[in-house]
Amino acid sequence: MTPQFEAAIAAIQLLSSTERQQLLQILTQNSNSQPDLQTLSTQFLQGTMLKQLLANHSPTTVDHLKDLATDFWPEEDSIEDFLTFVRQQRQEAM
Repeated sequence: MTPQFEAAIAAIQLLSSTERQQLLQILTQNSNSQPDLQTLSTQFLQGTMLKQLLANHSPTTVDHLKDLATDFWPEEDSIEDFLTFVRQQRQEAM
């Protein structure tokens, strides 16, 4: 199981049973009919009140921008290599 898949499962476990059912309905829709993003968003959030979302997710506030700073950049990767990669990807996409 990949880390991304494990993270997705962990995120799904935080959903209420109603939200899980809505997500399951969205995922099991006929793959031939591709609903637009607005339709999927409406289906997923249908009937969910702000108070319910706050109770289920308990968001935190950030008082200082410094609180969001992290030190995760791998030492063996240079920023120049990363920027070169990003530029190449953007050029290939054009």
